[in-house]
Amino acid sequence: MNISYSGVVIDDLTRSNLLAMLNNAIPMGWEVIAHHMTITMGPLLHRKGKHDFTHSYPPGSPVNLPVIAVGMDDRAMAVQVAPPAPISHKITFPHVTVAVNREGGGKPFHSNKIPPENFQNISHLGIVLKGTVVEVPQM
Repeated sequence: MNISYSGVVIDDLTRSNLLAMLNNAIPMGWEVIAHHMTITMGPLLHRKGKHDFTHSYPPGSPVNLPVIAVGMDDRAMAVQVAPPAPISHKITFPHVTVAVNREGGGKPFHSNKIPPENFQNISHLGIVLKGTVVEVPQM
């Protein structure tokens, strides 16, 4: 089975709470996602040994992701999170894509392109996203 990506998939209650908190900030017509934080593209253990995230993120293990900041541009909205261990260096910053502007050409990967100055620190709110490490198969 080919793995599309490995990540921390956010649980339903956490997702609902995050979306309730950000409800007024998500622009009308944007597609809500708020599904996961990517650890790496492909499997946790690279088949050629380039990386191994299985010790830091064992499949099926619970993970808490404190929310640090929220930011957006004209294509995507995301929350920056503080993972318990490093993630792939190919990911600009640890985050959960909250919503995308499909009509404006937005796709989930555009979260990586949100300028740092567009983020507002919200760590004082004490929001923690709870999820589970999953290797997501390609569809």
